[in-house]
Amino acid sequence: MIAYTSIAVFLFSAIALVVPSGFSLGALLLLLGALALVHPAARRIRPDRTDWLVISAFLLYFAVNVINNLIHHAQPAEYDAPLRFALAVPALLLLRAYPPRSWALWSGAALGGIGAGLLSLWLVLAHQVERPSGSTNPIQYGNISLVLAVLCLSGLTWAIGERRGKGWLILLTAGAVLAGLASLLSGSRGSWLALPVCLAVAIYLLMRADRPRLVVKILAGTGVGMALLWALPQSGLRARTEVAFSEAGQYQQRREADSSIGARLDMLRTGLMMAPGHLLIGWGKQGMFNYKASLVDQGLAAASIREHTHLHNEYLDALVKRGIPGLLALVLLYLMPLVAFVQAGTRNGTTARPYAIAATMLLLSYLAFGMTQAFLTHNNGVMILAFLIAILWGLVRRPPLAAAP
Repeated sequence: MIAYTSIAVFLFSAIALVVPSGFSLGALLLLLGALALVHPAARRIRPDRTDWLVISAFLLYFAVNVINNLIHHAQPAEYDAPLRFALAVPALLLLRAYPPRSWALWSGAALGGIGAGLLSLWLVLAHQVERPSGSTNPIQYGNISLVLAVLCLSGLTWAIGERRGKGWLILLTAGAVLAGLASLLSGSRGSWLALPVCLAVAIYLLMRADRPRLVVKILAGTGVGMALLWALPQSGLRARTEVAFSEAGQYQQRREADSSIGARLDMLRTGLMMAPGHLLIGWGKQGMFNYKASLVDQGLAAASIREHTHLHNEYLDALVKRGIPGLLALVLLYLMPLVAFVQAGTRNGTTARPYAIAATMLLLSYLAFGMTQAFLTHNNGVMILAFLIAILWGLVRRPPLAAAP
């Protein structure tokens, strides 16, 4: 059964972006595998307090969304995204009972990152695509690419700590670089917000591990890399940054909302206008959409934001649609697993640390993504978060003696 979960975990990341809905195959295999837990001879793990910290975060988010949808008579499709978190629970229990091999996670992330980077280069160079996005949109593509890069960087701590060969170091480094390149080429500025957050955490962890020289090397390498990317027009870093400041200035001066940044700022302003109206239960998705349209008709909001079904800010979107309970459930969805991973990484020894670091980076990245995108309104955003947490939890809680390549 461990071979089965290992293959599922490998596929989850390896084909996440290079195959349409590629992450679904690994997730489906984990769900089907969870059926084996009902067999009398199956290995079972009784969830303890820290397990319930993660499981409760999933179930709370699911329950609050379902109750809110029922209150607002939402369409059946609105139950789909929160249901994915409930479905991740049996997958988590399977991975606790039969944790995958380490190679499955790290090689899958590396090959997924390499695939995303090569696909992006092919789309840009061979097809002159301005913002490569694979089978999704550029924002989701860029954010998920960054998640793969973060996983590869966390995998390097595993490879170094376990004294793996140069092959692993090369593979994971290539995955991190190409996944980062895919994120950059996508032009997803929201994903760039996660970089300083993850860098700060990495520096903190390295300083605690008494590795100041490595910190200096990382800072120097990051500085040189960013300077080169800023100077290289083809990277798009400088151009996209300058456009963002220009559009923000235009909105501030004359409320120009016919631009990416302008529309986001107007959605932020409009969302803050709507939120106080229904703090307990929110407006619901359709209610938010209708009220926003009425504000546009009254000239109180820009016409460019009429058709948007979310507010491009995860936290404000949750507050407006689902009220304070919805916002609380969202914050706990991130913070409860974060606390659980930090505790497990501290208590379960050095073998658990790379997985705890990967989960910490994952959750912090999602917290940053949410500032400019309602990431959990998209199927791939939900699936990547829910099932990666389940995978990493199975690995971080793996008994030290069971740790294997």
